[in-house]
Amino acid sequence: MTSSRAAVLCMVLVLAGCAKARRSQGERLARTFCAGCHAFPEPALLPKGTWQSGVLPAMAPRLGVSTGSLSSKVSSSPYMTVLAQPLPREDWDKIVAYYLATAPDSLPYQSLPVEPQLDPPFFKTGPFVPRLQSSAIVTLLHADSTHHRIIVGEAGTNVMRVFDWNRRLHSTTKLGSPPTDVIVEDTRMLVLESGILDPNDEPRGSLIELPSGKVLIDSLYRPVFVRRVNFDRDGRSEFLICEYGDNRGRLALYREEGGKFVRHVLDATPGAIRFEIHDLTGDGNPDIVALFAQGDERIVLFENDGTGNFPHERVLARFPPVYGSMHFVMHDFNGDGKLDIVYVNGDNFDYSRVLKPYHGIHILENDGQNNFQERYVYPLYGAAQAVVADFDHDGDPDILAVSNFADLSRHPERGITYLENVGRYQFTPYVFSIAATNQWNVMALADLNGDGRLDALIGAMSLANIAAGQRQFSGQGPELGKDPVLLFENRMH
Repeated sequence: MTSSRAAVLCMVLVLAGCAKARRSQGERLARTFCAGCHAFPEPALLPKGTWQSGVLPAMAPRLGVSTGSLSSKVSSSPYMTVLAQPLPREDWDKIVAYYLATAPDSLPYQSLPVEPQLDPPFFKTGPFVPRLQSSAIVTLLHADSTHHRIIVGEAGTNVMRVFDWNRRLHSTTKLGSPPTDVIVEDTRMLVLESGILDPNDEPRGSLIELPSGKVLIDSLYRPVFVRRVNFDRDGRSEFLICEYGDNRGRLALYREEGGKFVRHVLDATPGAIRFEIHDLTGDGNPDIVALFAQGDERIVLFENDGTGNFPHERVLARFPPVYGSMHFVMHDFNGDGKLDIVYVNGDNFDYSRVLKPYHGIHILENDGQNNFQERYVYPLYGAAQAVVADFDHDGDPDILAVSNFADLSRHPERGITYLENVGRYQFTPYVFSIAATNQWNVMALADLNGDGRLDALIGAMSLANIAAGQRQFSGQGPELGKDPVLLFENRMH
């Protein structure tokens, strides 16, 4: 080898070594600071351009770094959690360089385990109420099987409608803000109002009583889910509420004390979106299992100490902050008597609006000791919600799922997916042409015609900015229709 060639090779090796050292330095800083508040987001989860123009500028203010960009300024908030000691700018630049050097140029397209069949004959599909005038932003869909009523609430107009089982309109109520949940009682309804539906930190939400309009609980941070509970078994009213918020939020228990409801905060972080009540510890006391989105995405067990207090919590599953956690339900899928988790992720209304291959339906199996391991995944772009039921009456649980960020350009029919359980974590998938008419976000189940089979109601989430963003990132898709609620009539035998 000539001396000049040796010198060039030596220089190349030196430069490569320096680049590797910079990357390792950046990775070390990223794993220290970017994983300080949530699961570590691997660079491979997003394309290079999305890191550069979307996520990283939004994250900089949380580390105390001012980049001077518009995105950085917009992301900043007086309620944002920020490092007590700001990260030096040179360290931030190393983190950015690590992500940009390591991230892919684009994400792979989703690969389905089985090609879905189109329009199965065992569901008759159509509008719940044809030509219903609506904003098509359905934020509340509830089937009241006790009184044979369907309750539909929407944003935009802030209207809540009540229909009977035969789809006749019984009442229309104009609310102060978009309704997100309801508790139905014999003589009244308790309606959860969001206050401001868009991301915000204002305590404008409330729980109100209808028809009186009385405010039972106020000053809630964008509440999205409520249930009446009685953990301390004293007979007094208690409500457990998910306050999603934005930078501020909480999961809180509201107990009636002295004629008013007193707040007991179980978790003061934002993103509480749904919970279920089960005795997961086996001590005879009802525990809380809650899903948090918004940054530190996780499923948490709050253990009841027997007195209605929850001094111990345990993270059952944690996900990267770009996963977009949306929903979960608990069901025994393997017949061992232990509840497993169906986890749904697909929120794309954030800083990274690209089609993500890891969006979908995940079954996390319980080993009997409340340790959960992923056993099945069905990829579904923009997955928003799933309901579990034995739709085909064969003795095992099936899954019906919806998406509010489907691939409108290539596969808009996949916005509504039915997974027929054929045993041993194997599912036969079906999709529906009618899904192409909108984006879908909420569901409810009820036997509307009394034939012993569960029918499904599916509500739209036709946000113009989400739809425009979707068409921008996935190619020009179809314009979305305005039927706000679909009826899937179960005709299985």
